[in-house]
Amino acid sequence: MKKNRKDIPEKSSILPLRIKWLCPLISFAGGCCYAAALPPLNWSFAVCLSLVPLFYFALHLKWYWRMLCGWLWGWGWSIFAYWFLREIHPAVPWMLAPVISLWPALFMLAAGAWGQVAITTKNPVGKSGCMDEKPWRIMVYAAGCAALFTIFEWTRYYLFVWNDLSVTVWRYPFLMQIARISGRYGVSFMITMTNAALFSAIFFRRRILAPAVLMIYPLLCVIYGVYRVNNPVEFKEKVVWKCALIQGNLPQQRLASSRAVLDSIRHYCRLSQDACAGQEVDTVIWPECAIPVAMRRRGFSGEYYRQMVFHLNRQMIIGSLDFAQDGSMTNSALLISPEGRFTGKYDKYHRVPYGEYVPLRNWLPESWVKAFDMGRDLTAGIAIEPLPVSDDIRAGTAVCYEGVFSYLSAAFARNKANVLAAVSNDVWYPASSEPEQHLANAVMRCVETGLPMVRCGNNGGSGVVNIFGEFTQYIGTPADHPELLRETAAGVVTVEFEKNPELTWAVRFENLLVYLLAAGVVIGFAALKLNKKR
Repeated sequence: MKKNRKDIPEKSSILPLRIKWLCPLISFAGGCCYAAALPPLNWSFAVCLSLVPLFYFALHLKWYWRMLCGWLWGWGWSIFAYWFLREIHPAVPWMLAPVISLWPALFMLAAGAWGQVAITTKNPVGKSGCMDEKPWRIMVYAAGCAALFTIFEWTRYYLFVWNDLSVTVWRYPFLMQIARISGRYGVSFMITMTNAALFSAIFFRRRILAPAVLMIYPLLCVIYGVYRVNNPVEFKEKVVWKCALIQGNLPQQRLASSRAVLDSIRHYCRLSQDACAGQEVDTVIWPECAIPVAMRRRGFSGEYYRQMVFHLNRQMIIGSLDFAQDGSMTNSALLISPEGRFTGKYDKYHRVPYGEYVPLRNWLPESWVKAFDMGRDLTAGIAIEPLPVSDDIRAGTAVCYEGVFSYLSAAFARNKANVLAAVSNDVWYPASSEPEQHLANAVMRCVETGLPMVRCGNNGGSGVVNIFGEFTQYIGTPADHPELLRETAAGVVTVEFEKNPELTWAVRFENLLVYLLAAGVVIGFAALKLNKKR
């Protein structure tokens, strides 16, 4: 005799339908918490709750529901965190969100598989909403989910690393210092472990042991961070570098007409003269693409550009379009001596996709290419070498977007850079939070490398970031957040650093933490699987 469907007990792996429909909405809200922790809101505390619903839903939803929850969590995060891209084209945030949301969707698949071997209770979540399981299994499950999310975040590194978890604590230097040892993903793992501890505290019947153990790593990170930021740095061989930062605040969307080029050159030269008047300045720094033409181009505008710069009689670092040996165009940082010689050059190594080149140009529809194409593909640099500013100053100079990539700053440090420099241009985003997000994504490079940064932007973010990730000097009008002022400004800043700094652990053992987490997950999965068969 067949049983009536009403007599069949509900499987523990499936939530009641009325609750199940709430899971995607709650997941979306969790992603919104992540976005709220980023600029412009900077509600850093919100990120500590962001992953809790995903850890919970991964235990008892079917795989397709888990993926849906992860995908919508990604929407809640990405559509708001990357909303600034609408200033490039209104469709960009809506095109990016469904793609980048695949990462949390795939994480939910992995977390569900991890939960199946880590948790043995037939009913992982009872009527009270709490789990009745051995504390060590709860700890293993939660810590494994934290590790898996950190690993998945690392896998999107070269696609679009912007706004990873570590960025959410950029205004709290003591929370970033673990990056000196473990890199940015040590900070991400601290945040995911905090989520794991809160998850176990909320949904575990015995709410003391598991959260306490899971919070050990985050607490150690905080203790180390407090110790670091409260201990002054002592230099064995101190180097002092005085830089005049020129923030022209000129619209990038302007046409590069002859009149616009000449006006831009005069504008920047006048600001440079004013900034250096009556002061000792080692180097004048102009932002990325300060002038809308290549400095070494042929013709009147190029010749006038060079003559005006050489007439300043100053050592300069200028962000400018330039040319590779084959004649193709590069986005470069040029080092110019007071005598008017080109003494160094760094070509942008990591270009902006769909901004400086169009990936798969020949395969995409022509209408898509026209929407984002700027009329040329810039050539990538072939070496990550610091600029030889002087015998004592070797500046690892990132060009704009490059400042968010740990591997570039680590390569500069390994190649003997003793200070970081950045020339940037965020004026493409005149009304959004992108300039603040750019700065928030860049300050971690100083913590990872143990090197301070001199940063010059076209319309904000010009100043000095110390080795703790703090913005300590700025140019422009005093305000609550002067580093973000979008105004014309010029001024002199002073940065001090070690002549021959030691490499940090993060530079020596780049991504080691991620590899250890991956090894731990694989070994743990195999061990739990074997234990379950016995």
